[in-house]
Formats: sequence, structure tokens, C-alpha cells
Amino acid sequence: MKRLGQFLAKVVLFVLLLGGSFVAGMVFYASYYGSGGAGSPLTALSLAGVSAAGPDSEMIPAEPPVELTTFWEAWSFLDEEFYGEFPAETDRIYGATRGMVASFGDQHTTFIDPTRAAIMSENISGSFEGVGATIRLEEGGRLVIADTYPGRPAFDAGVRPGDVIVAVDSQSTEGLNLFEAVLLIRGPAGTDVVLTVFREGEPGPLDITVTRAKIELEIVESNMLEGSGNIGYVRLTQFSKGASERIADAIEALTEQGAEHIIFDLRSNPGGLLSEAIAVSSVFIKEGPIVIEKLREGEEKIFEVKEERQVALDVPLVVLVNGGSASASEIVAGAIQDHERGLVVGETTFGKGTVQLPHRLSDGSELRVTVAEWLTPANRKIRGEGITPDVIIEMTIEDLETGLDPQLAEAIMALSSP
Repeated sequence: MKRLGQFLAKVVLFVLLLGGSFVAGMVFYASYYGSGGAGSPLTALSLAGVSAAGPDSEMIPAEPPVELTTFWEAWSFLDEEFYGEFPAETDRIYGATRGMVASFGDQHTTFIDPTRAAIMSENISGSFEGVGATIRLEEGGRLVIADTYPGRPAFDAGVRPGDVIVAVDSQSTEGLNLFEAVLLIRGPAGTDVVLTVFREGEPGPLDITVTRAKIELEIVESNMLEGSGNIGYVRLTQFSKGASERIADAIEALTEQGAEHIIFDLRSNPGGLLSEAIAVSSVFIKEGPIVIEKLREGEEKIFEVKEERQVALDVPLVVLVNGGSASASEIVAGAIQDHERGLVVGETTFGKGTVQLPHRLSDGSELRVTVAEWLTPANRKIRGEGITPDVIIEMTIEDLETGLDPQLAEAIMALSSP
């Protein structure tokens, strides 16, 4: 019991601080500043702008609750009897904490150790260093490539959507939460990472070496589609601050060039700020609700159109989405669909639909707690279901490799039809 006695007070304090942080700040989180951006399930992950909410020391009881008796008993027996090399104290604490958080069964409610939390707090400012792919965590803990980007490292190395990542540099991904897996894959530009994947149709695992690079994120891309007559194309890659203004500026510029129809591309957009999701939706939708926030007690808050840069209220519109479209992207696509403002084309979206509140803990680690979910204006669930397009068009591996874009072709055809 000697080792237990030495560290009991410190460990009890840490665990109870953790418990307290579930409540501290729950009601006061700034929902208008993130539609799950910090919890966005993709490689970019909107890693900038993580806020901190410290635990409330007044919530920590003087004695550990009886519910922790089993934990302390197990800790004690290990201290007294284990034959072998003891893990570091923090490894034991973090392991127990991860297990407790995992018991909630929500992949977006996660515990992140101080080292990884510090990395995630870096402002990526429109770029990050990694492999240029998005990943998702499926039921059962399978880590799956959701999307890859032609011309970026993962795609060029042979990684494809649907690949199941079982190891990174020979380290098993079993038991990793989404953030831990992403940070294991990310790394300095110019360095290699080996992804071991299972792929449907292959007899065994594949080892794919990917050379990381600096991934530049061009927030807004726009142009007149050549040969389409009067169709303007606008792509948004993330809902960062100022995205709505840049979208409005791009549409106004296209209109001056003769655009009478707009294709709005949200494919592989991982989300970002809720405020920007509302503002971007308001560019196209005249009035009414954009998204409904549902809290744990059943309370609902409705976010309405913002009457600011409503520059495309009447222009014929097609929105493109795919499996990498998540969070704020799903809010916008769902709102446009429910208001019958435009046609949604592509593949079913990711199905994020929740918002996470980040808590910075006393040792620099971080706890992210799912505190609410988003519903479309017609009360449709996004969480676990995604937005199903009005017109479903799949993008095959062959399409990606040959540079074909049947989803864009469908959008052009829909806007060109009388």
C-alpha cells in the first residue's frame, strides 16, 4: 500500500477534477463559436481556436465517492503484487481515464493527454502538416479512411477511401480515439509514415508508406465553369472565421462575370464554426431556421437566418456533398434541403451532428465532452445518419484516379436542364 499511499491524494484529485469538468461550463459554452469544429472527425480537425474551461475546485468532494472503491482496490492489488516493470504513474492515470471516457460510447467525447493536447491547440492558420486524408471511427473501433484528395500525399501513395487502418508505423490503432489516431498519423512535412490497412478484395494487410507534406487549405475557390455557359462554381473547404464573407464576395464576383446559376461544393469539408455555418446558409436562404440545437435536458435552441450578405437568395443552386462533408457542412446542406432552396447532389454526408465542449485539465490534458446535437430545420437527425442527397451519385476509385467528376457533371446537367 506504500505506493498507493504516496499517490492517492494526487490521483483522487485528478480523477475528481476530471469528474467536475463534466459539469463546469456545460451551460455556458459558446455554441455560436463552433459547430463541433474542435470535434470534427477529420485530419484537419479544425485544430485551431481550442478554448479552455477549467474545473471548478468547489465541486471536488473531500473524500472519494464509494463508487471508486473497486478502482482503488484494483490499484492497490497491482501496487502490491504486480511482478514486472511498473508503468509511469501518469500512464496508469491516463489509461484509467481513457477507459472511463470510452465507456460513454461516444467517439467524439475524448480524453487527450497533455502532449497531444498541446499539438491540437496550435493554430493551423489555413495549413497543416500531414497526409491529406480524412478519417472516421466506426462502431467497434474501426479506423476508416473517409476521403482522400488527389494530388495530396495519401492519395498519391495509394491510400483509398474505405481502407481500414489497423496500424501506424507498426503501432496498433486498437483502442485509440479519433484524435489520438489523427495525431499519430500527422507529423512534420518530409517525414514518412507507414499505414497498415485492410482493403476489401485484398487477401491481407497492405503497408503503404506516405511522405507527409504541408497541406495548404485554400478556404474558397471560385470560377466560371468552362463550357457551361452561365454556371459559377464555388468551393468552401472549411468554415473558418470570415468564410461567409469570402463566399458572398466570390458569388458577387461570379455574378458580375455572368453567372446565373451556382454550384456550391462542400465535399470533404470537415466543418468549423457554427456562426459561419449560419452566415453561409444565410447567403442562400431568405428567412427561417437554419439549425436546431438540442441539449441534454431536452431544451432546444433555434438558430435563425442572419440578414447580412444575402447575395444569392434566388439564384438556382446545387450543393455538392460526400462522405467527408461533416458538421457545419451538414448543417448548411440540411438547411438548404429543408428549405427546398436547392438540390443536394453527391453521397451521404459523414453524420457528425454533435458539438463538443473542450475542457483544459490541470496538467494540460484535455477532455472533450459532447454536450448537444444538431437537428435540421425539419427536426431531422444528423448524428449517425448524415444528410442524404436528393440525387445520389457515387465517386468511384476509378473516377478519382482518372480525374473524372460525375457528381459535378450531374450538378451541371441539373442546372442546365430547362
